[in-house]
Amino acid sequence: MTIDKEIARVNPASYAPYRNPREYITSWTDKIWISRGLGHIHDHYSPNVKVHTAYGETYGMDNVISNSLQKMVAFPNRGGGHDDVIWEKRGEHGFISSHRVLNNATHSGYWTYGPPTGKDWVNRSVAHCLVKDNLVVEEWVIRDEFAVLENLGLDPYKIASDLAKKSPVLGTPINADNASFTSIGRINNVLTEGISGPRPDIGRAECKSVLALFDRVWNKKFFDEVTEYCADNIVCQTVRMRRVMGVNAYQMETMELLSFIPDGKLEVKDICIHDSEDLGLRVATIWLLKGTYSGSPVYGPTNNVPINVFGASHFEFRNGKIIREWRIFDEVAIIAQIIRNDTVGN
Repeated sequence: MTIDKEIARVNPASYAPYRNPREYITSWTDKIWISRGLGHIHDHYSPNVKVHTAYGETYGMDNVISNSLQKMVAFPNRGGGHDDVIWEKRGEHGFISSHRVLNNATHSGYWTYGPPTGKDWVNRSVAHCLVKDNLVVEEWVIRDEFAVLENLGLDPYKIASDLAKKSPVLGTPINADNASFTSIGRINNVLTEGISGPRPDIGRAECKSVLALFDRVWNKKFFDEVTEYCADNIVCQTVRMRRVMGVNAYQMETMELLSFIPDGKLEVKDICIHDSEDLGLRVATIWLLKGTYSGSPVYGPTNNVPINVFGASHFEFRNGKIIREWRIFDEVAIIAQIIRNDTVGN
């Protein structure tokens, strides 16, 4: 399937002076993080930018700059690769960009996790950015922080306990119903309008396939229907740098995720699709899985407290079926919620 280029066309003024939205995102990311041009944040972010994470929301430029400065000092050689940028038109003067990154760095300075360990770490993250009139006005960020802590030799449960009392950036306790999740609200029809706004009517077949996968397999537990949506050689790359291949392994990876939150219901909050000559057709999603910690004791004894799993999945299609999924969520934020909500409940 080929996306209708005219319907999908993004106004060049939205990403000028770059050649396309991918170059817009990757170029200024490198200017800020690789070349350490922190001041360029003023060139690419709205003064009133809103940033959503698994720990809460921040507003305005000051928080973005403050957090970025601290992270640069903690991880001065931070690098990594731009795995993909999946973009789609949003209005006449904007676009949504789902930017997947493979990060790596050395813990050389003080950070939320304590004094420098001198160890290297690798993880994946997704930055889902809404760009209007050439500025990022809103961003949803999902990171695999458990992978970082494993690499640094730090106890994820100790760090999560600390974060439950004092979340990063905000410095406030994680609430029983985190603001980043409640502010998203209920989405009536993500095919027509998600958290990033109204979307063009493109890639409907592939987008519907992704939504059906989440509904039938994740929510209704028809794990045998994976083959309806995925190729036999499906590959899933997920948290802690795990990689599984084949239908059986893909089924088990998904079932294991759902096993600790068996009553969970997933809602896709945003979806976009892009077809390019070099990377093919891909679909990006931001999703929220809500339920209780009432199943397998993956993160310690179950206690039936409410938890929200804020995640992102990127899907690559070939011949009408999904051949790859990149699935990213923050396990440390899950553990922090379990600890915090258990404390509040008692």
